[in-house]
Amino acid sequence: MRSVWLVIGLLLAACPAELPRPVIDAGVAMIEFDAGPPIDAGPPLPSSLEATVIAAFPDGGTSPVVASSQIEAATGLTVSLPIKLKDFRIRLLDFREQVVASDDELMADGRTYVMALPEPLKTGRGYTLVLDAELGPIVTDDSGGTWNDWELAFRIAGDVQPEPSAKKNPKKKRK
Repeated sequence: MRSVWLVIGLLLAACPAELPRPVIDAGVAMIEFDAGPPIDAGPPLPSSLEATVIAAFPDGGTSPVVASSQIEAATGLTVSLPIKLKDFRIRLLDFREQVVASDDELMADGRTYVMALPEPLKTGRGYTLVLDAELGPIVTDDSGGTWNDWELAFRIAGDVQPEPSAKKNPKKKRK
């Protein structure tokens, strides 16, 4: 009988430490667990949508475009986004808030948007680059984050050129 108690004693001594017991506080049972090391979630998302815009000129040169800047007459714009967006469009508006015609392409990286303009922008005029939602009410990204619309206003250096007037056909006089 003594050997049975000895075996039981050895088995109890070999058992692991006690499991965590619930701590009762104000009638609520809580159990503490070790979650292990923290998981790297990657770089933090930008707090606001800040795109980088580069203007391309007829001579092959380029220049960054910042808010309220004055640049030479550009023939193209490249917009680099900080994050890959969904359901968005980028448009260039002229001083009358009319869309400027362009040949646009979203590059394979999903973050670079290239606008090729058929003719240089008009000197002395103001333009606004606008990023907004294309189909839905708000711009979203791949992770489900939402972004406010974004605008960048700039001006083309030089004197304002008058707009061509519409030619009127002279009325034929009746005899």
